[in-house]
Amino acid sequence: MPTTVESSWGRSENRECPMEWVSPLFAIVGVVIGSGTTLAMERSRWKRDRHREAVQVQREVFVAYLTHMGRAHEGMRLASESSHASPEDRRLAVLKAFADADLYEVRFRLTMLAPDRVVELAVHAFRKCRATRDQLAAGAHIHDDDYRETQVEYYRAVQATSDAMRRELGIPELSFVPLGFAPGTRPSDPI
Repeated sequence: MPTTVESSWGRSENRECPMEWVSPLFAIVGVVIGSGTTLAMERSRWKRDRHREAVQVQREVFVAYLTHMGRAHEGMRLASESSHASPEDRRLAVLKAFADADLYEVRFRLTMLAPDRVVELAVHAFRKCRATRDQLAAGAHIHDDDYRETQVEYYRAVQATSDAMRRELGIPELSFVPLGFAPGTRPSDPI
């Protein structure tokens, strides 16, 4: 509401009362602060949700990789010990078991989502699994000393990969060796 104020010159002036424009100004400032706070909270929630989703996808890929790796290894072992009409049939069965595990596909997904150290260890484990494939396809048997050494290397590579994946996900390492052979044990001393 305008008020009439007489100036020192003797003229009357209409001036707005300062209280009349302060309230709308505070309301506008309040809206801006409230909107900014809401926007900041929504962005924080969005980042948190996105991080949670990324960790979940990474966890699923890690588990899939280890699962497919185990499936390939076990499938090749079973194929090599099955009865076959010829060494060529045995070789083809071992190669098929490896291929059926879809390990290449999961390895490529892993390389897109995992940090360098996990990828490095996972590829090393993959190569150990592939070496097992090549050895069994060439005629090795699971009781041969060379095969057992290759198997120990494979288990250790998978264990190192698993430990790195657990660290990446913030999961404590296991206090025992879940597969294969404990470090320092001979291949003839399975856990």
